[in-house]
Amino acid sequence: MRIVSLMAHVPYPGIPHAGGQYVLAHLRALRERGHTVTVIAPGWRGNGDNARLLRDELDVEVVVCDPLFSGRLAEWWDTQQIRLFPVRPPHRFRQAVRRSRPAQTALADGELIEAQWTEMGWLALSARRAHSRVRRVVTAHDVIAQTYERVFATTRTRSLARLLGIWRRWSVARDEGRLYREMDAVIVFSAKDARYVRELSGGAAPAVVLRPPFEGGAADEHRVLPAGRPTVVFVGAFFREVNAQAAEWLIDEIIPLVRERRPEVRFVLAGAGPTARMVAAAGADPLLEVTGEVPSLEPSYAAATAVVVPLRMGAGLKFKTVEAMMRGIPVVSTTVGAEGLVGEGDTSGLTVEDDAAGIADALLRVLNDPEAAWDDARRSREWAVSAFSSTSFPERLESALVGRGGGR
Repeated sequence: MRIVSLMAHVPYPGIPHAGGQYVLAHLRALRERGHTVTVIAPGWRGNGDNARLLRDELDVEVVVCDPLFSGRLAEWWDTQQIRLFPVRPPHRFRQAVRRSRPAQTALADGELIEAQWTEMGWLALSARRAHSRVRRVVTAHDVIAQTYERVFATTRTRSLARLLGIWRRWSVARDEGRLYREMDAVIVFSAKDARYVRELSGGAAPAVVLRPPFEGGAADEHRVLPAGRPTVVFVGAFFREVNAQAAEWLIDEIIPLVRERRPEVRFVLAGAGPTARMVAAAGADPLLEVTGEVPSLEPSYAAATAVVVPLRMGAGLKFKTVEAMMRGIPVVSTTVGAEGLVGEGDTSGLTVEDDAAGIADALLRVLNDPEAAWDDARRSREWAVSAFSSTSFPERLESALVGRGGGR
């Protein structure tokens, strides 16, 4: 098939966030199945440079659509539009795609138009009007309405922020529901998200569960409890606000509770874009390491006695949680960090707590009896490796895109 893939961020080898890593695996799987792929992306956030890296990595065409206007004022206006209409890409980038002759030619010739991330599905709505017979699919990495419901729940004061929260909660549910109703398929990563998509669309959305692929796991079958100082690891792209908030909560409230009883425990915050507060905290604490961007997370995982996922905002399947489970490492997570996993299979190696004291207690149980925790984690690993197999992913992906398999 000739597939057109609309995306906000052009992926490249080593991209430091899970969504980009998924999209790279997604494109690689389509090429493995013999499909022709044209990527269309707005000209923002380094996509021009990333396009060159992607072309070198995969045999795909990449069309980057530069907007007519740029500069600080344009970026400020983009931000205001996103604040008011989070499901829709900024107007100047929608216009850039419409004005791009290569993009419009690819859309006209495409046999299937897919959108990565819900926001880019908005561009597929325009394609439906111009090319009514083409199949349209959106991959909802997160269900955005759930994120804004959580944000609204934490905004309790009577203020402009609360009024904005009321508007966002309503407008996101409206726009997301409309988008999902008009798609031929909505790909999600868990049964929980599939239920949410159907609810938003009034039961009309054809939601298909497609578990993403993970390369980890097979090589970790014989991973053993690491020797040396007990170490707790939190992995994240810390330029994302939800990860930065989680890291600072970990530093401020959870680490002190663990250290009261186990002062020798080392904590590692591994990932790109740490905040100034994170860096300052590491400078004052010799047992807290903030790595910044690293070429590989494997050294951090190799040292981990436990992985912690203290997320309180966000939605959708958290790849960092799956990555740790596939390595057979015990995980302590909030409900947000464990979404799409609990109830899906053997998650005995995953402990869920939602307050600082509960997370600290769960980490201490792992640290005080690591052999038992690792036995539970090995059982969870077997399920995770089976459920998130990279070997079967290309065929599963093709079935989801063209309408074979999955479910409504």
